[in-house]
Amino acid sequence: MKTIIQIRGLVVILILTVVFSLDTYAQGNKATKGPPSWAPAHGYRENTRHIYFPEQNVYYDVQKSVYISLSGNNWQISASLPSIFSGIDLSIAAKVELDLSTDTPQKYNSDHKVKYKGKGKDDQQKDKSNKGKKNKNK
Repeated sequence: MKTIIQIRGLVVILILTVVFSLDTYAQGNKATKGPPSWAPAHGYRENTRHIYFPEQNVYYDVQKSVYISLSGNNWQISASLPSIFSGIDLSIAAKVELDLSTDTPQKYNSDHKVKYKGKGKDDQQKDKSNKGKKNKNK
């Protein structure tokens, strides 16, 4: 009788362990993953896909939570800000919200460097250009 109670207890513990493990797995890493510390508390506009930092010439992909930066002649994608920018406080850096529906905003980098050159914190803006968007009128 005592053995049956012990087995039932182990089965209950095993079931609870599996259930809680599946619940944690289903939630993913939402509890540990969030916006970067420099992101505004209110979030971004629905159409904002990338944040461009003109002074650093770096992009942040809001959907994928990655930085896109130029390293030599190649664009690098990383989950954290490249170490060359580690001393920069992005919360006060100039930012431009880009409304581009693309995974590769760096394709337009030559345009961005000209368009947003010299943009300071007081000049922060939202880019409503249609580059990278599908034309609905076709």
